[in-house]
Amino acid sequence: MKKRVALRRAGLFGMLRAFRDAAMALPDGLVALDGERRIRWFNTAAGSMLNIQYPQDVGAALLDAVMIPGLDAWIGSGAAEPMADVTAPANAAIHLHLRLIPYAEDHALLLVRDISQARRVEKMRRDFVANVSHELRTPLTVVHGYLEMIEPEQIPEFETIIRELRSQSRRMTQIVEDLLTLSRLDAEEKLPKTRVAMVPMVVALQRDAEGLSQGRHTISTSIEGNADLQGSAKDLYSAFSNLVSNAVRYTPVGGLIRIVWHSDANGGQLRVTDTGHGIPEAHLPRLTERFYRVSTSRSRESGGTGLGLSIVKHVLQLHDAHLQIESEVGVGSTFTCVFGANRLLSPDSPDLPTEED
Repeated sequence: MKKRVALRRAGLFGMLRAFRDAAMALPDGLVALDGERRIRWFNTAAGSMLNIQYPQDVGAALLDAVMIPGLDAWIGSGAAEPMADVTAPANAAIHLHLRLIPYAEDHALLLVRDISQARRVEKMRRDFVANVSHELRTPLTVVHGYLEMIEPEQIPEFETIIRELRSQSRRMTQIVEDLLTLSRLDAEEKLPKTRVAMVPMVVALQRDAEGLSQGRHTISTSIEGNADLQGSAKDLYSAFSNLVSNAVRYTPVGGLIRIVWHSDANGGQLRVTDTGHGIPEAHLPRLTERFYRVSTSRSRESGGTGLGLSIVKHVLQLHDAHLQIESEVGVGSTFTCVFGANRLLSPDSPDLPTEED
């Protein structure tokens, strides 16, 4: 009996050693924390990335042992969302992704991943897209300029071809401009703190919608609340106008398009509602991906580049905001730009410069 117990115990210890050795060999960092967020154990990768030492840091509070700006606020808030990009304590060239996973009552496992290589690859991608777009801009401008000089009516046999060439060159030019806009937004870390007056903004959006619609739709606007926004007027206008132009392009003749700015103590919302074809639910999570299209033929017919909603997403992220999409096939869609209360400016708040200043 004692022999069987001893063999079973030896087997359990062997399994524990095997699990420990496997965890120590992982390229990602693992830190086991107790209920008071003290370090109970960590693997080799975590020690290297977080600059913690064995055995002196075992039993130490995580916030005392790991010097990462914002870590205390993240832990204090419950760490429901990962810390997506932080600098390693001992090496500013290393970027880390942190995630806290609760287990065994109030214990937690801190997962640490080195994302430096992914960041370098992403930067290479952004630079490539920006450089290619810049190189394409000049020849496309030349081609489009010469095409505009040709009067199709003077060459009847080529009239259809010339008009199609004009249309496609305009579309290519717009794609390049949108790619350059996305590259600029990718490179932005913060935006100017200017007052964005929302009444003139809504008026401008209505004027744009009416210009695109040419009387084919009913356009209405509403302003609920008197707060303005803090941010970049140029970029916000770009985002909002993308939503408005999409609503006009994808709404059949006779449809309704409504633009609403609503603000209260909880924040602000810019809503664009249409009575268009609607979008199947399966497509909604992917709408802000670059070049993603629900219907390729319909997008090309309407002149869309497939980049508009990506621009909207990036602009909103820079303003600490997000995009909500609601849609029902055959009924229509509502695109809502949601801003936190920290982005609102009341009429009597200290004045900020306008973007022209």
